[in-house]
Amino acid sequence: MDWYATIKRYYDLSCYTPAQVQRFVTLGKITQEQADTIIGAESAA
Repeated sequence: MDWYATIKRYYDLSCYTPAQVQRFVTLGKITQEQADTIIGAESAA
């Protein structure tokens, strides 16, 4: 499973908050850099 793509898609659909994205880092599903990219991409849009 491509966790990054899945989490990004749900974040873009406003299903996940930034805190929830960070939880996936804690769980080891994505890296902190990937989380920053997901959250930062939405902030820049």
